[in-house]
Amino acid sequence: MLILISLLSFLLPTQLAFHFNNFQNSVYGFNIDYLIPTLYLTDIIALLIILLGISKIKFNYKYILYIIFVVINILISSYLVPSVYRWLRVTEMIALGIVIFNTKSFDVFRNFVKPLSYTVSVACILGLLQYFNKGSIGGIFYWLGERSFIFNDPNIASYPYSTFSHPNSFAGFLLVFAIFLLQYKNKFNIKYFWTLLILVATNLVLTNSLNVYMTTAFLLLLRFRKNAVFSLLSLDLGQRFVTHRLELIKAAFQMIKENFFFGVGLNNFIPNLVKVSNTYLNSWELQPVHNIFLLVFSETGIIGLLAFGYLLLAGLTTNSYGLIAVLFSGLSDHYWLTLQQNLLLFVFVLVITKKKLVFSKPQSTIKPKIKKVGVQKF
Repeated sequence: MLILISLLSFLLPTQLAFHFNNFQNSVYGFNIDYLIPTLYLTDIIALLIILLGISKIKFNYKYILYIIFVVINILISSYLVPSVYRWLRVTEMIALGIVIFNTKSFDVFRNFVKPLSYTVSVACILGLLQYFNKGSIGGIFYWLGERSFIFNDPNIASYPYSTFSHPNSFAGFLLVFAIFLLQYKNKFNIKYFWTLLILVATNLVLTNSLNVYMTTAFLLLLRFRKNAVFSLLSLDLGQRFVTHRLELIKAAFQMIKENFFFGVGLNNFIPNLVKVSNTYLNSWELQPVHNIFLLVFSETGIIGLLAFGYLLLAGLTTNSYGLIAVLFSGLSDHYWLTLQQNLLLFVFVLVITKKKLVFSKPQSTIKPKIKKVGVQKF
């Protein structure tokens, strides 16, 4: 079990997968990646972990309510196959999280941070190579999930992708990993730690992710509240990538208004996007809303949003910078819920945060033992 968890951690930055392209996956004639059912290598490892740890999942009435809600949400979906596929993945992630949480011998450093650090090193080196090559490298990196691209290609961001689907996704992953790296720095070889930290920091700069820059600034404000001053690049609110996000937010609110309780169906934001707006003419503009809370609300309604909020409560009661980074960056992007590598990392962050909450009791809650002393009679 622990070997498989370590292997899954090691494979987190990869996205080797088989895509089932023959299902309902197009909108306006454009094939949409988010709608294509995909089986990743990491899914196979995750399913093995779940099968071996199935006894760790204690079934109760909550699962019955979950199944009822899932069935209702699927039935109201306009695109059934993408919705079923996404619910299967959500169920997989929930089961994986429960199994890892209930694995008492799971060690955060030994079974998660350390094995993950090796592939993050490779991903960072690949990011540097892509930056100097002005495009993908190919070869063995294809099997790790690198996509073929040139910086000058249309609709391609001119920044390193590494093995990820977008520089923002890569940057968000690196930021959360960097938090764990700093937390466990004393357990690493000092030369390896500094080499990896420099690699991570360099790639964070090269990805040019405003989303991650703002999240980093927010985390530093939380950590160093006094005299914290940051200089952010000025943002032209007239640029298309800004107006596009505002249009997605407006569309999300329209879907919420029309489907308040159960949403439009999981993984059905994009198909419904063209029903509430006619401003999308390019395939790259057909995306989920860049806010994980609005995405959950629009696709699963208020019921799904409340369940999602309940799942995140642990982050409000612990000093989990990793979870805070996920949630803050999730205010302006969707990759923590829509992309495999980030979603799996999100699951690990939730499990580790929950374990910290359950197994680290504050000293104030520990009741001192009082020894009863009898009254001596004279």
